[in-house]
Amino acid sequence: MGPSRSRGGPSPLGVSMTSILVRVGDTLRWLLTFLVGAMLLAIVLLVCVQVFSRYFIGAATPGMAEISRLLFIWLTFLGSALLISRRELIVIDFLHDRLNADLFKRLGIVIDLATAVFLVMLIVYARHLMIVVGQKIAPATGLPFAWFYGSIVAFAGLGLFFILERILTPRISAEREATFRAAQAAAHATASQTRAAATESSAP
Repeated sequence: MGPSRSRGGPSPLGVSMTSILVRVGDTLRWLLTFLVGAMLLAIVLLVCVQVFSRYFIGAATPGMAEISRLLFIWLTFLGSALLISRRELIVIDFLHDRLNADLFKRLGIVIDLATAVFLVMLIVYARHLMIVVGQKIAPATGLPFAWFYGSIVAFAGLGLFFILERILTPRISAEREATFRAAQAAAHATASQTRAAATESSAP
């Protein structure tokens, strides 16, 4: 007879799938963080060029304005997907101190499931919109309107992935969220101390 398998521990296949899911999730979070920052920088630069072109050169730049709007739409939805990955898009903070850890965990699962249902409906509706406006193009750049509405599908798809990752890897997700919240709390404390020090130094 061969060696007996451990009944209590997770199977190698389950561990492998969990590892792949976590790696893909971490890669997507890094990529979204980079894209959101790059889009924000691009929007600022485009707006500066538009202001300079209009008030100093006297030339209109409708194409740049249209690209700025497209980037802003994608920035909003990709940023929202990043918030879903951190469980910050829909948060019920006032219940945090009124519920024990087990009930608050169950509340998080309910919020995730409700969010998943909403995202599925959003994908269906966004796909319908993309079919309806599929032949239309933006007047200044000639870009198809599907590029604008595609951001909704991307947001919903990424959101569903992050919710699935959180449900299938609860321990790793909880540790990640705790680390992120601790970093946020430290940043807020540092900012508060800096403001307090600046106030004291400016006082007569």
